[in-house]
Amino acid sequence: MTGPAAGAGGAVPGAGSATRVSPRTLIEACISAEGRAELDVVYDLGLALGLPEQTVRLALRRMQGEGILEQRGRGRSGHLVLTAQGELRAERERALVEFAFAQDRGDISWDGCWRLYGFSVPEHHRAERDGLRRLLTLLGAAQLLPGVYATPHDLGSELRRSVAPATLDRYLIVSVSTDLRMPGCETPRDVAERLWPATEIDAAYERLAAEVHRRPAAAPTGPVAVAARALELVDALDAALLADPLLPPELLPEGWRPRRLRAEFEAEWTALREAEPELPVFAWAE
Repeated sequence: MTGPAAGAGGAVPGAGSATRVSPRTLIEACISAEGRAELDVVYDLGLALGLPEQTVRLALRRMQGEGILEQRGRGRSGHLVLTAQGELRAERERALVEFAFAQDRGDISWDGCWRLYGFSVPEHHRAERDGLRRLLTLLGAAQLLPGVYATPHDLGSELRRSVAPATLDRYLIVSVSTDLRMPGCETPRDVAERLWPATEIDAAYERLAAEVHRRPAAAPTGPVAVAARALELVDALDAALLADPLLPPELLPEGWRPRRLRAEFEAEWTALREAEPELPVFAWAE
């Protein structure tokens, strides 16, 4: 497959100006479904987006330091490969996006149950305690009490995939209830508003709102222009989903703006993918 920087045509969003795309998003978008990215493609697309090679190199070093990917070969002739940890992270992020849009379509319904996850980990196993706390927060659970988290979603499969079985067996307590009560909360929606204020979730979508509303009058043409626009969109969506617990519709206000913005994102994303289906940025959506 020809890299996205080859054979470009049309205007390139972001070129020659301050980019709206993070170097991490650029790198991740160049990784194929097989977990590989050619460095010349990464650097060329970065330059088209206004990201200097040095900026991209710094992001690559950070990602290698985090154990997400490895570089093989030197300079532009080298390539990147995802590590096992990187693959797990990519799978989690892909599952999050798939869940968001499946729930928007009504393919996933809430069973009316709250899941409570609790743990009490000794100080000398603080790393395990911090890891559980970070993961539950990342998955959208909210803290009820120290060491006790609530969510309307079943996080069991993700916890089993991301946490050592011995840690779960030793420390994690799970409870399922249809009746979660809090002071001053009369309905499940009241509970959700207390734990996940709607205004805070909605505010996380400001960047995506700005991005979908600046949709170009003429559709981008050529691999670079299409990839650049796709990256602008996905970077904004990722930032929003990071702060969104993806509550079921029953727990959200009527006319929920984030759902509408995701629909606008999906419409433009589909058009871009149809224009250049072979680009790596679209490979993960297959």
